Amino acid sequence: MSIMLESFRATTAEIQVMKAQQKGQAIAIYNGMTGGGKSRYVSKLVEIEAAQEPRGAQSRVADMLDLSEGRISQLLTSEKNRKNGR
Repeated sequence: MSIMLESFRATTAEIQVMKAQQKGQAIAIYNGMTGGGKSRYVSKLVEIEAAQEPRGAQSRVADMLDLSEGRISQLLTSEKNRKNGR
């Protein structure tokens, strides 16, 4: 039983490390983009999150990118996003 618990702890720790790495990469990608690219990137992230679980997709993306939920909504409805083929 203790071996199983230790395995779960190790797995949980690795998942947390992986999520932290993904968050860092997502923020770096976002910060390296211009306005129109940011809009499309955020909309794609929200689309991917919504495919897994529709409720709270924008909130999860906001947490991932360290942005406010309002900023995510703003990027999703931005004029640049509409002008660039969205």
